[in-house]
Amino acid sequence: MKVSLIVTTYNWPEALKLVIGSALNQDYQDFEIVIADDGSDEQTTSCIEEFTRSSNVTIKHARQEDLGFRAARIRNKAVSISDGEYLIFIDGDCILPKSFITDHINLSQHGFFVPGSRLKISKDYTHQLIASGALYKFQRREILKLWLKRKIKRVHPIFKMPVDSSFRFRRKNKWQGAVTCNLSLWRKDFMDINGFNNDFIGWGLEDSDLVIRLINNKIYRKDGKFYSYVMHLHHKEASRLHESANYSKFQISLEKGTTYCKSGINIMSKESNELV
Repeated sequence: MKVSLIVTTYNWPEALKLVIGSALNQDYQDFEIVIADDGSDEQTTSCIEEFTRSSNVTIKHARQEDLGFRAARIRNKAVSISDGEYLIFIDGDCILPKSFITDHINLSQHGFFVPGSRLKISKDYTHQLIASGALYKFQRREILKLWLKRKIKRVHPIFKMPVDSSFRFRRKNKWQGAVTCNLSLWRKDFMDINGFNNDFIGWGLEDSDLVIRLINNKIYRKDGKFYSYVMHLHHKEASRLHESANYSKFQISLEKGTTYCKSGINIMSKESNELV
């Protein structure tokens, strides 16, 4: 089936180069890459255009004006120009193993969304990867070596358990820890709840709100840990200035059983990538 890999980014083209490179190295064939660009400058555009010119994989660029952290809105915009039956969300600082998309397809199941895991790369090793600019193929054996050298902060997510193991369904109503640096779901399920809530502005909880509304709509969690992982580059934490306001919005979805948000993907135009 056709997959849309949605990559959220903001003004870090050096990291994005590594991420797109790993995306183009996937062993899965039928997919597109959609960059959800939250107002980056021309360096990011140039990076994307360079890959677009040389790649056989379709790469699309959804961009919006830089008016602060609006990850929810740009992800909606990216989905609106995508064509995949299945959506996989990652961040623009998450390098993918070769089987990443295949692993999500193996985990996919109707009636469920799938949150995966991440391995945190150390600060020093992140600088090393960025400086080299080379595509690093994170095979499991190599990851173990990096962990032993303390270049990666944890290693257990690389170990695999069966996709149909009963433990994957034990937390089907749990929203905590399901974040869009590694999360997949069916396009129909995303559209049924109107995608992300655009009213989430500033860092925090826009992905938790999406997840709790999925659960409220009887689309449940199937844990992807011990099967799907990304390599997360080290970076400074985003400002949490708006976290309390976002938490109040999230609490409404949590307490009232909200499924559909009023301002979501419905306000995006699929026919045009102009600002709306």
